[in-house]
Amino acid sequence: MWRRPTAAALRGTGLKPSHYKEPLVCVWPDCWAAIELYLRYQTQWIQGPNGPSGLNYVVLFKDLDRLGVEDEEHEEIMDYIRIIEAEALAKIYE
Repeated sequence: MWRRPTAAALRGTGLKPSHYKEPLVCVWPDCWAAIELYLRYQTQWIQGPNGPSGLNYVVLFKDLDRLGVEDEEHEEIMDYIRIIEAEALAKIYE
């Protein structure tokens, strides 16, 4: 998720927040639940000897259960999470 850097974060670089244009990203409404779930738990990667190997699904499942997400929606969200996870791993290891 992109956020414009603050003036404090850019102090000493000669750059200003106005130098950063917000990227245009379109997210389909049926993907929002997965995006929000991933953003809440984007630090929950299982680490192997060669780096991250995948997300810790136990944490994700617990949150989906806590939110009362039903079976069909649960599977749909997890399908999207698996796509996000695969793309993140591809980017990490490129």
